[in-house]
Amino acid sequence: MRIVNFIPAVLALFVSGAACAQTWGEFVDRPDHFTVNFPGDPNKADLTYKTAKGKSLPAHVYTAQDARGRYTMTVVNYATAPDEVATAIEEASASVRAKGTVKYDGTGMMDNHKSQRITVETPAQRRLLSEILISADKRLYISEADTALNAPPPAQYQASLQILDDDGVRIRYRAVGNPERVR
Repeated sequence: MRIVNFIPAVLALFVSGAACAQTWGEFVDRPDHFTVNFPGDPNKADLTYKTAKGKSLPAHVYTAQDARGRYTMTVVNYATAPDEVATAIEEASASVRAKGTVKYDGTGMMDNHKSQRITVETPAQRRLLSEILISADKRLYISEADTALNAPPPAQYQASLQILDDDGVRIRYRAVGNPERVR
């Protein structure tokens, strides 16, 4: 009789161990000035990002996966192309929209950084949730979650993006366009 009661407890330990293996956690990258939740440590790759005017800019892409999908954060440094900062969000948004049928496309206000939020359904029956913004120090952030249409949206990823200053402190503005920060 005691062995029968013991079996469910052992099974619960194995199941909880598998669930813990896919634990989401905060990832901080001080050189690229952001933090976001990822399912484990992301892979980082260097790349060259081409603007619409043909300028090549240095960028990094951070990628992590779990059973539900793939999560990427692309950070592009526009410091050498200040004349293209004004169109950076729209150019990146057009690239996301081109991946499928747009289901939502609106202006966001993440910590009062003007951003673009886009949801796209792809021909491969996937959902892309994207948040695109440019920071005051001329970095373009493209956050993208790629999940199955029947999977719950990855809110722990989408809502976790924070832009950091040189000291690693979250940048939150009192209002859009206002340089006054809220602590």
